[in-house]
Amino acid sequence: MGIDKSMYTGELVRLRALEMSDLNDIMRFFNTLELRRYLGPPIVRSRKYMEEWLQKVSIWEPWKDGQLVLAIEEKKTGQFLGIARLEDILLPHNRAEAGISIYDPTKRGKGYGKDAMLVLLGVGFNILGLHSIYLDTMEDNERSIRIYEKIGFKRVGLLRETEYIDGVRKGLLIMDMLQSEYDTKYPEGTFTHPK
Repeated sequence: MGIDKSMYTGELVRLRALEMSDLNDIMRFFNTLELRRYLGPPIVRSRKYMEEWLQKVSIWEPWKDGQLVLAIEEKKTGQFLGIARLEDILLPHNRAEAGISIYDPTKRGKGYGKDAMLVLLGVGFNILGLHSIYLDTMEDNERSIRIYEKIGFKRVGLLRETEYIDGVRKGLLIMDMLQSEYDTKYPEGTFTHPK
């Protein structure tokens, strides 16, 4: 596993600490309905609100604050792509909820999200020592479900009609992966050395 100091590197992306300099890139896409409808309530957020959020998350400690929020950047160009997160990190259970968001719609469907999730799993299992990582996705988000299943996540349940989006009630599909399953599928981890 190759770790480039503060960055966790995959085939296409690096996960690194969020910085205040990321604020402009975050704001460029954050208040779009296309992105926000899948990231919780699509409520518009001001630049000041996002600045305060960024200041807060950039200093969180995973075990103390239960959160690890990282920037996803394109490995070749260093371009900010989005956010990767591990939330609700709980002891002694050693579990967390994972999530990734590629902000720029022109960068979706190019493998960045899958690579970012693989690197995030490596951080969760190999750095934080988690036992279980789970996620949720809309029950009709077939593209994401296929990617998560290819990565190795298993479907474990459905929270019925829990989300209200565009005037329709939808369920959340819950998926998870255990450390033993990760170790079997990725025996050498998911990081690569920077080229």
